[in-house]
Amino acid sequence: MRRRYFLGAAGLAVMPRVGHAQAFPAHALPAHAFPERPVRFVVPYAPGGSTDTSSRIIAEQLSVRFGQQVIVDNKPGAGTIIGTEIVAKAKPDGHTILLTPGALVVNAAFGITLPYDTVKDLAPVARFVDIPLLLAANNEAPFKSVADLLAWPKSGDRTIAYASAGIGSVPHLWGEYLKARTGLPLEHIGYKGSTEALRDVMAGHVPLFSDVLMPTAAPVNAGKLRGLAVAMSNRSPLLPDVPTVGEVGLAGMEAAVLLGISTTGGTPAALVERLNAVVNDALADEGVRHKLQELGFIPIGGTAAFYAQSVAEETAKWRKVIKDSNIPPPA
Repeated sequence: MRRRYFLGAAGLAVMPRVGHAQAFPAHALPAHAFPERPVRFVVPYAPGGSTDTSSRIIAEQLSVRFGQQVIVDNKPGAGTIIGTEIVAKAKPDGHTILLTPGALVVNAAFGITLPYDTVKDLAPVARFVDIPLLLAANNEAPFKSVADLLAWPKSGDRTIAYASAGIGSVPHLWGEYLKARTGLPLEHIGYKGSTEALRDVMAGHVPLFSDVLMPTAAPVNAGKLRGLAVAMSNRSPLLPDVPTVGEVGLAGMEAAVLLGISTTGGTPAALVERLNAVVNDALADEGVRHKLQELGFIPIGGTAAFYAQSVAEETAKWRKVIKDSNIPPPA
């Protein structure tokens, strides 16, 4: 029987300080035959984007530490379900790992039926990186700050449109959370990805954009968009002039897309621990952290139980938003 890892392991969590990997030096571990052959690293996204690049950064470091090649295998499709299913149904020997998508949380929050059991069929290894959210406005929008935005309903306008990368995405859910928290008359417009949404926002067709920090930080820095707030507790080094949600009176609205690393459920605990130790060792490397931060990611790390707890907490948070705002599941 495969053990129940996600959520069930949460009660055992040891919480490291967010943004700082809890390192377990790989060289200090007893010698293992694992891995006995190259490790398949399934990435449920298309090649070429920043998420794919982050997977290749960590894969290179894991290869060095394992003494075996870690091969990135891009398996996009069906909202990351195709790639996730491959790992969920693989042999539980630790030689197949997954760049676990943020969709894991969203699917669980919506209660979407999947071709695998997220709890039984996936074993959390480590929380890899967080991708913070950003609220931005086009340069023609009448609000130049969150304070202006909060005052805008007094002008008599009935709705304020905001774009996101898609219905049911974390940026969409965060936008609905913002609506519920502030009473703003926000109207969501879902696109089929950030690129299309970003294009329309920059063209002035939609005034607001709820998105992940990258790639949207780039046009903000270029003056093509106006950054209103980052959903972080500290300012982003990519956008040092954009205030945090706490600074604009929205404390508690910090949010990010969580990317983790998982393996197949039922994998022996010793192998999961070995994977976790090597991932944390790689994330403790300053060069690795710098590369990830340049892409807009916050390296995290920590125990497998910490990652499981993070997934449980995020799922509960977004499930409440979905219920309170009566958001239907994505088609």
